[in-house]
Amino acid sequence: GGQNPHRNNMDKNAAAEEDDEFFGDQSCDDEFGTAEAEFRDVKTLSYLDGFDETKEEKLQEGFADGYSHAFNYAFQTGKRLGSIAAKSALCELNKDTECVAANQPVLHNAASVIHQFLRDEIMVGDEKGRDSDYEGALVNLKNKLDNIESDSK
Repeated sequence: GGQNPHRNNMDKNAAAEEDDEFFGDQSCDDEFGTAEAEFRDVKTLSYLDGFDETKEEKLQEGFADGYSHAFNYAFQTGKRLGSIAAKSALCELNKDTECVAANQPVLHNAASVIHQFLRDEIMVGDEKGRDSDYEGALVNLKNKLDNIESDSK
């Protein structure tokens, strides 16, 4: 029984090292599993990055298309409202009370219709989370402005 207890532990460690050299590192399976999991993570991240990038591109394309289309309608509507306002201002400038009396309601009605469109289709439509038929609403706005202008003639 006079064996050194430290020597016994050293022998076990040496035997374990020999096993590792002969059989290889047994943690290889864990490393393979880890590498496989890392590959899945990278593959998932790559997919998500690609998805996000494509989503952004499509969103930007949709915005650009919608913007150019809506800009034309907005420009035409602004031009019409400006024309009505200019006519009313000329009447006032010329102190033509009959002309002012005829054009002030037209200007007021046109501004009200545009205000209602902006409130209902832009502000309220987004808040309620409903889909708006902007195309139909813009056509409806144009028709209302046409009616206001034709009624004033």
